[in-house]
Amino acid sequence: MDRDDFIPELHTGKDYKDVLGELSRLVSCRRYLEIGVSGGDNFQAITCLEGIGVDPYFALSCNVAAGKRRIYLYQTSSDKFFAKNKFKLMFSRIDLAFLDGMHLYEFLLRDFMNTEAVCRKDSIIAMHDCLPLNDIMISRDMQQAAVESEALPFRHWWTGDVWKLIPILKKYRPDLELDFLNCYPTGLVVVRGLNPRSRILRRNYTSIISEFDAVPNDLDSIRTLYRDMKLGDAADFLEAIRGARPNRR
Repeated sequence: MDRDDFIPELHTGKDYKDVLGELSRLVSCRRYLEIGVSGGDNFQAITCLEGIGVDPYFALSCNVAAGKRRIYLYQTSSDKFFAKNKFKLMFSRIDLAFLDGMHLYEFLLRDFMNTEAVCRKDSIIAMHDCLPLNDIMISRDMQQAAVESEALPFRHWWTGDVWKLIPILKKYRPDLELDFLNCYPTGLVVVRGLNPRSRILRRNYTSIISEFDAVPNDLDSIRTLYRDMKLGDAADFLEAIRGARPNRR
């Protein structure tokens, strides 16, 4: 695996779970949505009035109700969840969302546009695994990535090709504000300045997939990804949020 100065050897910032937990408190989160709950470690760290979790195969190992008045867990795919609950969510907008579902970019693209539609303009969407560190973890085949990483320090880390959401949003949604954070282990992308009424991604979904299927999922593409972004420190980001956002409670 060749690398150069553009690609970090490791993300050394705060753990993404700690960042999201603190962010939920800083923005006085009322309604939280998480796609891809799995064992629930991140969901547990969130403080909010109402937590909504979606996962086709829950494997909870902790108290996901901690720090919340109510929780709703939906054991289904995110596509089916939004198809059944979109209009209900539009009347009770999401304040903070974390997208960590299937690690293939076409899935994350659908999750993003469906989530933005049920947010407010000042809501926040965070996306996991979009800042990979090498060309093994970006494989679209989870089993292949697991085998190839078996003897390496990042054993079984799998991001898939969800990194492609960054150039997609930069090209099709330049109105959005993107922060790229050095969160351990595979980064965090925070999206602000949302437009719930935007239909750009939905109208262009088929052509976007055709276009980005043709973009190589390789080390050169990851190198370009980092070259064209400013990687920020998670602690600095939280400090800026602390100073900028009023407490709504």
